[in-house]
Amino acid sequence: MEHGSLHCNAGSTSHVSKRLRSLRAALAASVCVLAAIGFSAAQAAAAQADPPGLPGPPPGAGSGFPLPPPPGQGPGAQPLGPPTAIPTGASGPGLLSGTANLRGTRVTLTVASTGGGRASLSAPSVANGTLASARYRCSRRRASVRLSLPTAAAGRIARAGQVLASVAFVQPGTTERLSLTLAVRPQPASYWTSEFGLRCNRPGYQPQLLAPNFSDTRPTTIDVRPWLAWYTAATGWHWIGTMGANASRWYRWTATPTGVAEWQTSGAITPWTWSPISVSPGRGTYVIAAFEAIYWYEHPEYVWSYARSGQGESVVTTYCVYP
Repeated sequence: MEHGSLHCNAGSTSHVSKRLRSLRAALAASVCVLAAIGFSAAQAAAAQADPPGLPGPPPGAGSGFPLPPPPGQGPGAQPLGPPTAIPTGASGPGLLSGTANLRGTRVTLTVASTGGGRASLSAPSVANGTLASARYRCSRRRASVRLSLPTAAAGRIARAGQVLASVAFVQPGTTERLSLTLAVRPQPASYWTSEFGLRCNRPGYQPQLLAPNFSDTRPTTIDVRPWLAWYTAATGWHWIGTMGANASRWYRWTATPTGVAEWQTSGAITPWTWSPISVSPGRGTYVIAAFEAIYWYEHPEYVWSYARSGQGESVVTTYCVYP
């Protein structure tokens, strides 16, 4: 039938070919645009995804202790936390989780990184020096570091269940040393039991840290070191203290059965405060606080735990989230 036939000559063939080429080009452009949109959407989704794990122990956990308190001398006045801005970028690799599982003699660390280098693992409570090292390469801001430990060291960790460790990432022009928990039997995260902690102050971008009201069954001098850990999908976990990146000072108080004695001089509890803390919007930033503490018994006892996060006493979360 006439309406089902196609009649063409050389001129119309050329015209059809041009139309087909134009159509193919348009389709190719559309595919590229859709791919770009899909990639951007994937990036946005990744930026908003919760961290794979918590940051683990703060920098230098279990080390760098202050001198013991002089006998009979109470703590002096302690400064408040300084104005602090959460960084918008990282100086080196960041862990996606601060707890690494040891399987046999092998452990794998996943990090956010913009380049490759060499990682070296150490655990002073297990052995002196470097336990294991390996090179790593980065792809799409991620790197997997596969380390193999000596059998004897792995056995000591297995008997302990978990130990504090650190890993040094060496890249051209930079070295980043991060603390982590190396575990065969990972323990649940521990938190200071207190009504105080990290106040998110959402929908704003200025959290406030109130130190937990440290207590003890009898008056005991304590030294406390506060930290903030921050995470974005691009950087992984990093730490900032009251003295800057990876550095914080010790604060000395007296723990009593009713809390810190120095905070109750007026009858009401006035906790140590770190504020203002500023977070840049638009980066999908997660923030959590941690405190190390030394209880100065006859045999000093060291412990670290996370602080609770939330909008107040009634709304408690793992960390504060800032889109």
